[in-house]
Amino acid sequence: MKTVSWESTVTNPNGIHCRVAERLISVIDQHQASVQIIDQGSPIDCTSILELLSLALVQGSRVRFTAQGPDADLVAAAVNQVLSEPEPDQNISSCEQPGALKG
Repeated sequence: MKTVSWESTVTNPNGIHCRVAERLISVIDQHQASVQIIDQGSPIDCTSILELLSLALVQGSRVRFTAQGPDADLVAAAVNQVLSEPEPDQNISSCEQPGALKG
């Protein structure tokens, strides 16, 4: 199985908040690869929005990723793009609705 590891810096001025986490999960889901992120503890699954948000990554945070699967290279590029690009103007996501993260 193909494995790619890389380090990336969060350059989004607002860090990884709910909408960015949603976009990360969306691009990962479009590829045949699993992605884990390592900040300061155990690796976590990048498709868990609650685990991503629990890292509280802000602009300038440097983290390590590992992708495994046939699309590992492609998903690495897609993840880096999400981390570095400004947020597109979008409607309010489901995460921003009151009580969306409860439970």
